[in-house]
Amino acid sequence: MWRLLALFLVLASPALAQPQPRVSYDPWAASDYLYEVMPGDELSLNFFVNPDLNTRVVVGPDGRGVFPLVSGVAVAGQTPEVVSQILTDAYGSILRNPQVEALVATYGSSQVYVGGEVRTPGVHPLRGRINVAQAIVAAGGFQDTAKTGKVAVLRRRVADNRLLVRYVDVKAMLKGQASDDFQILPGDLVFVPRSNIAEVNLFVRQYLNGVLPFNFGFSYDINRN
Repeated sequence: MWRLLALFLVLASPALAQPQPRVSYDPWAASDYLYEVMPGDELSLNFFVNPDLNTRVVVGPDGRGVFPLVSGVAVAGQTPEVVSQILTDAYGSILRNPQVEALVATYGSSQVYVGGEVRTPGVHPLRGRINVAQAIVAAGGFQDTAKTGKVAVLRRRVADNRLLVRYVDVKAMLKGQASDDFQILPGDLVFVPRSNIAEVNLFVRQYLNGVLPFNFGFSYDINRN
């Protein structure tokens, strides 16, 4: 993996000196921020009226979870909010006025790639809910040469596999100032450039051409094929 990363750095240096064609991206929609539960995810269940039932359940390979009292319930492919309603309905037949909240405690097959001007670029496991700044911290933090005011986050839309990009002012975020903040999802790419948008375009082309050792959107595809 590190040999390929080194190859990327070698290829990137001369290429940045040349004008680079733009890479086209789709705009992000509100639905692109929503995570869908997948096999292998561990759900934390909170029963507001019956807290003695609070527990954690791992979603099986068939997309079902074995929940207390209601046995197997299909939850894969649904957002945590929808899963909460599914379970509330399921428990409605045995509990009086159940209120169930389902949260993703740990992701099953989850990776995020953090590249560019960070101290330990590469694939990092995604554990729990993190934002862009926390993903960069997991990669060792910024290099001194990082452009912290415009970090690129790339994502593949599940519905049509289109490439999305969003820029985040992490510098402002770390200062506690208002900034565009959102949850990093499995399969996201976080890229910290040195200078300008040309580096982001080159970074994306390296992925699309298979130079870098990370299957973009892997955690989505592995459970959907």
